[in-house]
Amino acid sequence: MSYFKISSLHLNRVKKCLLTGIMLSTTLIGAQAEPDPNFHIYLCFGQSNMEGNARPEDVDKEYVDERFQTLACVDFQNPERKMGQWYTAYPPIVRQHTGLGMADYFGRTMVKNLPANVKVGVVDVAIGGTKIEGFMQDKVEAYIDSMKPHEQWLRNFYKEYDNEPYKRLVDMARIAQQSGVIKGILLHQGESNNGQADWPQKVKTIYNQLISDLGLNANDVPLFVGETVSQEQKGACWLHNTIIATVPDVIPNSHVITSNGCPQRGDGLHFTPEGYRIMGKRYAQAALKLMGINIEVEQPATKDK
Repeated sequence: MSYFKISSLHLNRVKKCLLTGIMLSTTLIGAQAEPDPNFHIYLCFGQSNMEGNARPEDVDKEYVDERFQTLACVDFQNPERKMGQWYTAYPPIVRQHTGLGMADYFGRTMVKNLPANVKVGVVDVAIGGTKIEGFMQDKVEAYIDSMKPHEQWLRNFYKEYDNEPYKRLVDMARIAQQSGVIKGILLHQGESNNGQADWPQKVKTIYNQLISDLGLNANDVPLFVGETVSQEQKGACWLHNTIIATVPDVIPNSHVITSNGCPQRGDGLHFTPEGYRIMGKRYAQAALKLMGINIEVEQPATKDK
């Protein structure tokens, strides 16, 4: 065995030991205090639009209410964050070198419209370019093995989660459950599975597994699924929106978030900062509506304005 392989094996063991230590520490803390029912936790997963693909603008860097928190799911260097710890949710919230995504204005909009004693936290594990199979425990290994040599960048993203993004999401969700209560799941993915009719069933498999692994009640944990860039915005994967529309047929407690009118950056795949802000607000609008709170979300600005 080469020195490199030994070093890599040792590094992976160290990472797993550190993660075990984090979970043990939070478990001991949780044993002393009950989770706060007014700390609402939302799990987020998907590919690049959930990860955050737009450079934050000045308005996005302004004050963020500390009631909106993000649980670091990887270690950050800039900004400095430690995996398994809570931070005020300034972007980037998924990992360093990402940008503004769906969860940013979801959380900001939630705390703006909920009582002052309610906090909102997001647990966001997302990988730009991934297929949905990357979040399926029985398929992720084969999926990684199938990646082409030119997809080393994607392999590197997976390494951030020790090649097990689903497990990382569950591990971090369990840490989050020591502090609050999981209230919902946000998904934005599909560009890499564009038009595949079996995609909703794969989403159902992941959703059901999350519900089971985290001891949740599906009736209490809605799934919010966002559309890809729309046809009228010249989305490259707009066809997948017809597939997304069928998710409520297989997951009863699910809700589709429209992307109509949300501008894209020109590649047909990713939204502009304005598009992410509006999509995030629409996710929040759907979540708040289930609580009996109705809000209006502004329409995207037109090119004439």
